[in-house]
Amino acid sequence: MNNKLKIQVEWVGEADLSLDNSFGTIASQKNVAIQFTLGIHEGHETGWFEFYDVETGGEDWYAEGGLWFDEGGVWDYDGVFSLPTEIIMKLKSMGFNTDDIE
Repeated sequence: MNNKLKIQVEWVGEADLSLDNSFGTIASQKNVAIQFTLGIHEGHETGWFEFYDVETGGEDWYAEGGLWFDEGGVWDYDGVFSLPTEIIMKLKSMGFNTDDIE
């Protein structure tokens, strides 16, 4: 596996966020300005994502995780319970099949 970075894209978007545990929702906030970063390693076998709220630079909201690719599609991710729609949409716009993670 080659982990040399091949692609990295960054953008600012807006998202509704919630922090949940087994007892329910701990915190939530709507229309949060979010800085997204998506990286894909050479060979398109693995990648990563990071996102955080712009207002506090990630002090209030921060998450990161890994992505795994196979034959032009994303088949798995880790780090968050639900991958943000904004990241899924960016992967689709880059030509990746996201059926397995939706």
